[in-house]
Amino acid sequence: MVKGRGRRLRTAALLSLIPGLLGVALVFWPATASLESRGLDLLFLMRGPRAVPADVCVVAIDEDTYWLKEVEPGTWPRGLHGELVRILAREGAGAVAFDVLFEGESDPEQDAAFASGIAAAANVVLGATVESTDDPRFRQTRLIEPHALFAEAAAGIGDVSLPEDPDGAIRHTWLMHDEHPGLGLAAYEVATGDRSYREEVGPRLINYYGPPRTIRTVSLYQALEPAEHLPPGFFKDKIVFVGASLVAAAGAAEVKDSFRTPFYGGAWGNTYGVEIHATLAANLLEKRRVDVVPPAVAALALLLLPLAATLVFLSLRPLLAVPALIVFSVAVWVSGYFLFSRADLWHPVIIPSIVQIPLAYVVCLIWYYLTTVREREKIRRAFTFYLSPSMIKRVTESPEGLNLGGEEVVGTAMFTDIKGFTSIAEGRSAPQTAALLNEYFSEATRHVFDTEGTLIKYIGDAIFAIWGAPVPLADHATRACHAAIGMTRLDAALAGRPAGALATRVGVHTGTMLVGNLGSSQRFDYTAIGDTINLAARLEGINKQFDTRALISDETLSQSDGSLVVRRIGRVQVVGRTEPVVIHELLGLSGEVTSPDQRAIERFERALLDYGAKRFGPAAEGFLEVIALCDGADGPSRFYLQEIGRLERDGAPDDWEEVIRLTVK
Repeated sequence: MVKGRGRRLRTAALLSLIPGLLGVALVFWPATASLESRGLDLLFLMRGPRAVPADVCVVAIDEDTYWLKEVEPGTWPRGLHGELVRILAREGAGAVAFDVLFEGESDPEQDAAFASGIAAAANVVLGATVESTDDPRFRQTRLIEPHALFAEAAAGIGDVSLPEDPDGAIRHTWLMHDEHPGLGLAAYEVATGDRSYREEVGPRLINYYGPPRTIRTVSLYQALEPAEHLPPGFFKDKIVFVGASLVAAAGAAEVKDSFRTPFYGGAWGNTYGVEIHATLAANLLEKRRVDVVPPAVAALALLLLPLAATLVFLSLRPLLAVPALIVFSVAVWVSGYFLFSRADLWHPVIIPSIVQIPLAYVVCLIWYYLTTVREREKIRRAFTFYLSPSMIKRVTESPEGLNLGGEEVVGTAMFTDIKGFTSIAEGRSAPQTAALLNEYFSEATRHVFDTEGTLIKYIGDAIFAIWGAPVPLADHATRACHAAIGMTRLDAALAGRPAGALATRVGVHTGTMLVGNLGSSQRFDYTAIGDTINLAARLEGINKQFDTRALISDETLSQSDGSLVVRRIGRVQVVGRTEPVVIHELLGLSGEVTSPDQRAIERFERALLDYGAKRFGPAAEGFLEVIALCDGADGPSRFYLQEIGRLERDGAPDDWEEVIRLTVK
């Protein structure tokens, strides 16, 4: 068993390399890595919205503000921005970050008002960005910074650009870009004085709190009149982000400064950049981020997952493995969700669930048909001559017991022989004898297969068959006896054909036997050995002594279903055994007309009892009556009459028993 498990583990390890290595390649290959980005989106949706820190908010330059202030969209006076900065400073805002580009000069009065507001607040962060122009002939980049007047007054400058994934979604950003902090980091630094995040290298995943406007958002017109529209102290110690956020246009992908996020689709639409920057600042305040499982750990998991799945698939049949496939795929998502929702840890889920697990199943399915089905076909061909088609099907469904070696089972064995075959064969040529035997064996074997027996071999003109192996049969004794009855009637069934001249003698015994593939590693046969087999062969030979057609042991009769008509022949000690065995003549099935009939059977039993009690005279009379009832021919009665004559002539010893001791096989 340990050896079998080791072989299965090695097979699973080899087969799992296909989905394992493919999964690792797909997860880390840039061309297909975007698949896992969709998995990250789904994990966000499964997790759902979560609470946002209270000390971050957004002031939206929206439709209501433009309408109430009677300003055309895109022409917001800088003086009003200055007024907003002063109000927010008065309300105690911790920092004010503008996701707005204040490039170049405008109205001098407006610029001055805005600059003075920035200087007075001393906590304003202004936006800057790098604008790129890509042309087949050249590539040009231009740094867009705030007007110098504003930049000098500002507490910080932050990069407002956001890196888009190939599908246009914003899932990660950088804290530092070309040695410039992002807008979210710059606002966080102004509010907290903490500059430690500047040491972080590379992009980081944004831990979104929910769909658009999950972060508390108020209209700019409300922020300009907080006493009228907002609760007291609303802006106290908050990091306030100011930027465009048009509700009506949030679903339009082409609207400037609106982006797809994991919370995209349905009624949610795009999220404006100002809220994405605010989300990053909130992440920094909470020291919360989405971490990616280290590549080495992810690669190991991507190799071990298909190994585990392959081990399970190999232990199941294809149809039963389908639920296991579903369980493994669901388990990937459950574990991925648990890591993401509880530990903010992102592990690949798409490729393992839709590529690796199904591919592992397909690989195992192919392996199953290349090995199991091929092995079943091999078994089917090997057992074609031993078993009926139905039995072959049952064996191939459970071939585990067909390896070299045997197992001990309780079954029933049968041996047959053709009466006087040597004399019959002497008068025929070899081809004629072969044709005769082929015809005979075809009919005789049918009785074995019809009762789901196993044909072990042909031995000259004899047949060796067993019931109860390789497939267990609860009624093996009854089946063997039914086959034996059919064989004893072959001469009548084949009357008028050459094989009709052949009379079959049968011996049947039930007991423990060793069955299996026995032989050498180079060659072996499916066979059965043991005392049960030997006694069945002896019983077949005893038919010659009693002139009977079928003899069964008491063990066989006791395990039959009671449908047999038998006549007890007596206790017999065969050659090679010290213990006598009770044997019975098998005559037919209940309800059939048998010879001898029931009257003769009962009279024979009384005579046998007299014989066992040493009442030889009454016993002899009884046996003579049986012969008369059988139209002058009854082999067992004549055998006992001869025994009685010998005992009366020679005298019975004092320790005499009714056991018939045979000296020939």
